[in-house]
Amino acid sequence: MSKRAVGLLVATIALILTAAMSPPAAAQTFDDAVVAYNRGDYAAAYRGFRRLAEQGDAKAQYHLGTLYEHGTGVPQDFAGAVRWYRSAALKGNPEGQTALGYMYHAGKGVPRDFAEALWWYRRAAVQGDAFAEFYIGYMYHAGEGVPRDYAEAVRWYRRAAERGNDMAEYNLGHMLEHGQGIRQDYAEAMRWYRRAAGRGHAKAQYQLGLLLAFGRGVPRDHAQAARWYRRAAEQGLVEAQINLGNLYVLGQGVSQDYAQAAQWYRRAAANGSAIAQNNIGLLYEGGNGVPKSYKQAAHWYRRAAAQGYDIAQNNLGLLYESGKGVRQSYGQAARWYRRAAAQGYAGAHYSLGRLYETGRGVRRDFIRAHISYNLAASRSSELDEDIRVAAVRGRERVGAKLSPAGMARAQRMAREWRPGTNAAPAPPAADTEQSRKIVAAVQRSLAGLGYDPGPADGILGARTRAAIRAFQKSVGLPVDGRLSARLMDSLVAAAVAAGRVATRSGAKRRALKKVAAGSGFRVSAAGHILTNAHVVRGCREVRVPPAPHMKSRRVAVAARNDAADLALLEGPAGRPSAAFRRGRGIRPGAGVVVAGFPLHGLLAKTVNVSVGSVSALAGPDDDSRLIQISAPVQQGNSGGPVLDAAGKVVGVVVWKLNALKIAETTGSIPQNVNFAVSAGTVRAFLDAEGVAYATAPSVEKRAPEDVAAAARKFTVLVECWK
Repeated sequence: MSKRAVGLLVATIALILTAAMSPPAAAQTFDDAVVAYNRGDYAAAYRGFRRLAEQGDAKAQYHLGTLYEHGTGVPQDFAGAVRWYRSAALKGNPEGQTALGYMYHAGKGVPRDFAEALWWYRRAAVQGDAFAEFYIGYMYHAGEGVPRDYAEAVRWYRRAAERGNDMAEYNLGHMLEHGQGIRQDYAEAMRWYRRAAGRGHAKAQYQLGLLLAFGRGVPRDHAQAARWYRRAAEQGLVEAQINLGNLYVLGQGVSQDYAQAAQWYRRAAANGSAIAQNNIGLLYEGGNGVPKSYKQAAHWYRRAAAQGYDIAQNNLGLLYESGKGVRQSYGQAARWYRRAAAQGYAGAHYSLGRLYETGRGVRRDFIRAHISYNLAASRSSELDEDIRVAAVRGRERVGAKLSPAGMARAQRMAREWRPGTNAAPAPPAADTEQSRKIVAAVQRSLAGLGYDPGPADGILGARTRAAIRAFQKSVGLPVDGRLSARLMDSLVAAAVAAGRVATRSGAKRRALKKVAAGSGFRVSAAGHILTNAHVVRGCREVRVPPAPHMKSRRVAVAARNDAADLALLEGPAGRPSAAFRRGRGIRPGAGVVVAGFPLHGLLAKTVNVSVGSVSALAGPDDDSRLIQISAPVQQGNSGGPVLDAAGKVVGVVVWKLNALKIAETTGSIPQNVNFAVSAGTVRAFLDAEGVAYATAPSVEKRAPEDVAAAARKFTVLVECWK
């Protein structure tokens, strides 16, 4: 059977059906079913196994269960699989017992029950079933249903490994390599990795390559490392593809060949690896193995940066600063440096320090420059010695220009900095009674218009400046986050238009009206709601119903990114929220479910869903910030979630192709050509705003109606009022 394991170190067992010895007549029937399965005639295999299973043949019952579990030759039915596995298990069939244990372990067709899973695993293990022994080891390893016990995990892994179970061989090697539950022993780890690798276990092949490349337990041997990396890479293991590419770049164990490196990086990049995407950008920037192209370098850096990869974010910032491959923009450079610096990348801290010292793209600020240089120096590794030296010099330069109080403040803020925060928060406004009153008035005005400036405390901090910038952008003012007479006048005009202050004529204030509606979905337990920027742009108020069939209530716009067409709203906490897909990105052809409120007021008032698939991993002009989907969308879907088959977020609906315009140009009407902001772009936006969103692996395919039911719990209507 195929038993999909759960957790970090568990691989997938291939489905292998083998003929078994039985009385002559029955054996022939069983053999026929096996032969039919192996030649791909699953319907015939199902009929054969079913006939024997109904006659009480335990082996046939087990194999029939595998067909139901995987939807092979019959509609997928976990409950049906459990029924046949149980029949086999009760007859003492060890494979059936292990399979039934796994269904309880994974919660497939039955409620998840670790105790029940362990009970069935132990019954099978008594009969010497290696898979059962492996799973018992894994439960002790992960602490599932039993207290975590690495030594006990090692004992069970060893029993399964000695029976030739490749997953147990790999996990036992991992425990030996890291000294978990047993004395660390690289040589013994190598021995078990070699056994698993010889059976085709890709991760074991990769780990062998790592130990050989770094000389752990064996003499360093890059040629042998390359050989094992290649075997794993050819099976599609992304980490191996990247490391093999690295060896070609460095000429270690293989002849230096940038073209070969590019080939392996591209294979890893196609599977969504941000590291590989960044490495391709480096090749284009240097013209190594590919034609030199700063534009292509920027394209690949942007794809990796959108996934939150700090080095790519810094590299993209460098291109914006130099104007290579992109239009020069110090402001954009600062934006990407900040994202990378927020993750602790020393090079980005240094780059920010340069901008603050010179006032390029940001307001000149020696305190901020000192903080950034200080963080760059303190967070540099041995490989970044040049950055550390330059940062120390920069720190000394700007330090000479600071007062003792300014120096003390800069040093304190650098000490208090933690990853995920701004390296240099904006200093407060001048602490005078008048200035505090002005700032407090601005904060109250912004809050009344639906922005989120924080408390009306009179302090011009980062949150207030962000709200000012969002307002400035919405009314066409220069976006600098500063107080000005034009800002004050525009706030008053906006308040009058919204009916929030009396007009000079004393006319009765105009009531707000709902002018448009879109979709959104909750992305954190704190109540953050994600939607499109264009859904809330220009709204005097943004309202969201706190629950179905309830009157909508005003929510604050916490952040907006017009370039990515994303906006973040602050809703009530404690409601169900969505989780983003973790691990390998979604691939073209994969099924998706779209949830939202299309044509609100015409269609049903509840959440509408549609199904389709991913058509491409880029939008028009190869825009990597978007994905193309075939699921039908209408006006009002904008801002709604795009979910994979496991119900995890892979995008945010943003727009559909104008079919009539395309028809005028091409003479044909495109069908279901719609676009969504990619999950990588969305997560980068949420990371920059400090949102604590959830992620989860997409390990279990669910029926579309189950995905839709889950989506209805976190998808919300977003109303624009003017």
